[in-house]
Amino acid sequence: MSKILLFNPQSANGKYRIPNSILSIAASVEGKYDWVIVDGNRDANPLEVIASYLSTGDYKYLGFTVMPGPQLKQSIPFAKTIKEKFPHTVMIWGGLFSLKPSKNHP
Repeated sequence: MSKILLFNPQSANGKYRIPNSILSIAASVEGKYDWVIVDGNRDANPLEVIASYLSTGDYKYLGFTVMPGPQLKQSIPFAKTIKEKFPHTVMIWGGLFSLKPSKNHP
């Protein structure tokens, strides 16, 4: 069974928020898949932590919750590095704005 790695990118330098979107996803797969959360607001070097999990070979999926701003600035370079080092990792991006239809949709 492939495990799931969930990443909450850094959203603030001081006032951290509980990553409710990631917790909601974790709750939805609880009991079906093993999962772990890496919080970019709490871990000193989240990319290193992510790489340590991926290097085990146990994690096939990496989910990002991304809002525009600081989270996007951290996520894009992380995703590029991860894809280079762990090309078989399936990355799934989501966030509040990914659920909104574009203004061209009826």
